[in-house]
Amino acid sequence: MLRKFPQFFLPKKILTPAAMLPYEIEAAEKLARLNRVYFSDPTKRIWVRAGETITLEGQEDYRLYLIIDGEIVAYRHDDKAAASGRPQETGHEIFRAGKNSYIGVQSFFSRRYRMSSSIVAETACELAYIDTTVKPVDPERYGSLAEQFIPAMLHELSLRADRIFATTMEKEAALQRMNRSEMSATLGQLAAGIAHELNNAVGVLARKTGFLTEFFSSEISQRSHDAADLFHRGLDYSGLISSDEVRHLSREFERKYDLAPEVAKVLVRIARTAEGAENLGEKFIENLAANAKYWELGHDLHDMEVAARHAIAIVRSVKLLGGGGNISRDPGLSVHESLCEAVALLKVNLRDITLKSDIGNPEDCPPICADMTEMVQIWVNIIKNACDALKLAGTPDPTIRLKMRVIPSGTLSGFISVEIEDNGPGIPKSAQQKIYQPDFTTKKNGLQFGLGLGLAIVRRIVDSYGAEISLASVPGQTRFTVHIPYKKM
Repeated sequence: MLRKFPQFFLPKKILTPAAMLPYEIEAAEKLARLNRVYFSDPTKRIWVRAGETITLEGQEDYRLYLIIDGEIVAYRHDDKAAASGRPQETGHEIFRAGKNSYIGVQSFFSRRYRMSSSIVAETACELAYIDTTVKPVDPERYGSLAEQFIPAMLHELSLRADRIFATTMEKEAALQRMNRSEMSATLGQLAAGIAHELNNAVGVLARKTGFLTEFFSSEISQRSHDAADLFHRGLDYSGLISSDEVRHLSREFERKYDLAPEVAKVLVRIARTAEGAENLGEKFIENLAANAKYWELGHDLHDMEVAARHAIAIVRSVKLLGGGGNISRDPGLSVHESLCEAVALLKVNLRDITLKSDIGNPEDCPPICADMTEMVQIWVNIIKNACDALKLAGTPDPTIRLKMRVIPSGTLSGFISVEIEDNGPGIPKSAQQKIYQPDFTTKKNGLQFGLGLGLAIVRRIVDSYGAEISLASVPGQTRFTVHIPYKKM
């Protein structure tokens, strides 16, 4: 039966007996015996105030201490000559320790009796100690003093290994932060160069697109009311219909209304459903056959305006990687609308890819406080990477699926979930932890994947919104999931 020891005798980091393995119980018992037998002499106790130095690096100390209560900090100097009565001001912290930890194990049992570090009380401390006058207790049964303290030595070695590992991890994390900072600075310079080179040119395109829109709107309105109606319908169109739906309904409308394929596709986008087409009426459909080109013109100008506006804003948002630029985030933004704009920008990339959309209705999507350009950038970069992977791999029946849902309750309550999935070759496991690093690319079977600056931007934007992004990828299925928080009304 396990003996029950007072809390004082249980070493720090040892678990409660119910959660301990047999060897841990044995080690706890041995340490408890040492503490009870060797550190119970009330005449060998010292009390120190917070900030007081207990031992000095390089100085002789013939004691082995046990911390009864309180916490200490150990410091070491680059130059031992710099050791002073205030080591916390001149030394480097190397470890901390608390109740039931030993101080001076190495110097005491190596018989060097010279402290390798300065020990300072972080809080008020009570310490018990033994010195070189101590004699082994019950040596016939337990061996010499050094043999009896082997569990304490192993315990301290274990703690030191833990400290070294923790320090190594901290240094690695610091190095990664420094690398990210350097990359951000480089990208900031790159962004400034992009802004300088592109701002004027993109500004001209944006102004000329606006001029063309106003010109055609005025000219077409003077010619025909029906043509003007279709032009403005195309100009205002921002819907998102999967390519499967477009093909299916187009064939149905071609047969039912005797329409040319391109006119049937326009009707699909305007009506969205067979019932919607019937509600438009025969006269509207007859006018559509004659004036579909005006809808196409309006829609093309809409896409040009979206692209010009996005190009102007994208340079500004790229500066986020360098820590510069001020993004204006306004309430009332629709994630649904941002997905539609992203698809509009990627029409050329999606031309030979089946797009399956399950993003619901815009009125069901709660508004968020955000910047449209940032939201569009997230979707554009992920979808563009999917398109590139599908085409480079020559995937049969290449397909991208978009899914959006609002999560009103549960673990992810208050989030809008967006999934972007493709049936491409997948991202190797060895690369999945690196894809958000700037300029990172990977190859598989000789194929180059565009997983560089774009996903670095995505990660930065997602993090800035307190959102979350995750990746699940195997050959034949890659899915990015983004959870965006929204405020419940």
